[in-house]
Amino acid sequence: MLFQPAPEGYWLGAEEYATHTGGDLDGQTTWRIYIHCVNETDYLSSVSGDDNNTFELNTTTSWYQNGAGVTFGSEANTAFYGFMPDLEYDSWLTIGAEDNNGGVIVSSITGDTDPFAVFEAGNNMIIDDGTGSAWYAPFPGTGDLTLPSFAGSDLKVLVAQVTTDGIVSGQMQLQVFMNADQTEEWRDVLPILFSNPLGCTDDTACNFDSEATVDDGSCEGIADGACNCDGDVLDECGVCGGSGIPEGDCDCDGNVLDECGVCGGSGIPEGDCDCDGNVLDACGVCGGSGIPEGDCDCDGNVLDECGTCGGSGIPEGDCDCDGNVLDACGVCGGSGIPEGDCDCDGNVLDECG
Repeated sequence: MLFQPAPEGYWLGAEEYATHTGGDLDGQTTWRIYIHCVNETDYLSSVSGDDNNTFELNTTTSWYQNGAGVTFGSEANTAFYGFMPDLEYDSWLTIGAEDNNGGVIVSSITGDTDPFAVFEAGNNMIIDDGTGSAWYAPFPGTGDLTLPSFAGSDLKVLVAQVTTDGIVSGQMQLQVFMNADQTEEWRDVLPILFSNPLGCTDDTACNFDSEATVDDGSCEGIADGACNCDGDVLDECGVCGGSGIPEGDCDCDGNVLDECGVCGGSGIPEGDCDCDGNVLDACGVCGGSGIPEGDCDCDGNVLDECGTCGGSGIPEGDCDCDGNVLDACGVCGGSGIPEGDCDCDGNVLDECG
């Protein structure tokens, strides 16, 4: 007969219950094995094995079995723990109950061999024969959903308690009625795990869980507008979480503004006097028009009558720009009345004088 396998979200896990130091249990660890469920009203009906669904509960050494211990947790009497403290850590199997106050009665059935006797002797428990063996608790209906055989608020049901100084491993076939409904049954062989296999298995997701083996739909991507899982955004340079253009720079390549305000520019070209391509004129003015027409220099002076820029012209008393004066004949720079003449017209004195 084929049964529905365990839906996603169900897993079998071992949790450390106690670590022992000193006494008869020195160096041993007590583990509790739970079936982790999805719904609070999920009911663990049975745990079993057969030749098609091998059951294994193994340790690399042996199981601690107290001489006053029990096979099933539902038989444990806590009244003895006070004067037999090691009895609390006896190895046993169960359907939710950890003592005889749980309201659950666990029964068992065996096939060709008795694996429960093997377990009680401290040995590895294997069920792989054709008939199979199981322990179970009949479904009680929905009258009392607080029974420990229901998943409850912590969504798990106790399957076994084992104490050993060895390494625990194994697998179990479990039968679970989902939501307290016997028509919603699954049976599956689940391995004993030591960490939650559920999580995000997408290694590109922000909450990727490298230890998860079953994706539980919880994967989260990068938020809209962000560039990484930390919520950072791209800066103006396209760097995720970057600080943008450094102070003093004008772009993302480390350039600065030149004297013309050009980012990464070479400044005023050689020969120019400004960023507009102007040059110095004759007066040293950038982009100026030079000496105005009619002037002879940049100070607004003009040529005088002697051709001197800004000069005062012919000095008073002179008759030209060479420093000459008028002679007796009114000639500029002349030598006056020639010797022997009596006037400027070339006349001479007669015999009468």
